[in-house]
Amino acid sequence: MKLANGFAVGLWLGLLLLGALLVSNCATDIQTSPEPGVLKVILYSDPADTQIVILSKKFTVSESDYFGVTVFQGKVFSGEKFAFLYKDKMSYRQEDVTYNIIERKDGKYKEFTIFDSYVPPGDYTSLQFGLNSNQVKIGYLEIPVKLPTGDSPIRKLEHNFTVNENEITEIKVQISPFQSVKRYRDSYQFMPELKIVEINHYR
Repeated sequence: MKLANGFAVGLWLGLLLLGALLVSNCATDIQTSPEPGVLKVILYSDPADTQIVILSKKFTVSESDYFGVTVFQGKVFSGEKFAFLYKDKMSYRQEDVTYNIIERKDGKYKEFTIFDSYVPPGDYTSLQFGLNSNQVKIGYLEIPVKLPTGDSPIRKLEHNFTVNENEITEIKVQISPFQSVKRYRDSYQFMPELKIVEINHYR
């Protein structure tokens, strides 16, 4: 009987020790997930691009003019992996938003925050989003525009950048509004000319 009791106690102690070892190993293997960073993308028009020639007549942009560009489907890529971008940090789905890219304030083109989104921290290789437009109003003219037949509205800007934990990475993208309008036969095509001009990091 004493032998049986000793065996039972030894077995109980062995199981207790094994359990402690398993808990210890589990605790050391758990890695804390990194906190996200914030990626903010700002779109604005080239301040030097203020004129367009239509039917041999030159028009200069004014505060009453309109060039609506719809922005949609933002993504950032790290190699083959990607993260979706949203209009703001409270959004849970992507949406199409239209901006008057030649809207002026105090004689300057207005800047638009087109994405303000949480993303995983890390190194990224490109920024991608779609743009489309169907009309430009300048002076007394209303000019229908469209993407060239067969062209994708998605534009991918190759540029290396880093997003850090609990930090804001701000990317400024410049569009040349009137350089993006090309005459083709009797129509005008929207062919966005974009470039990343500045990347900032702040908390």
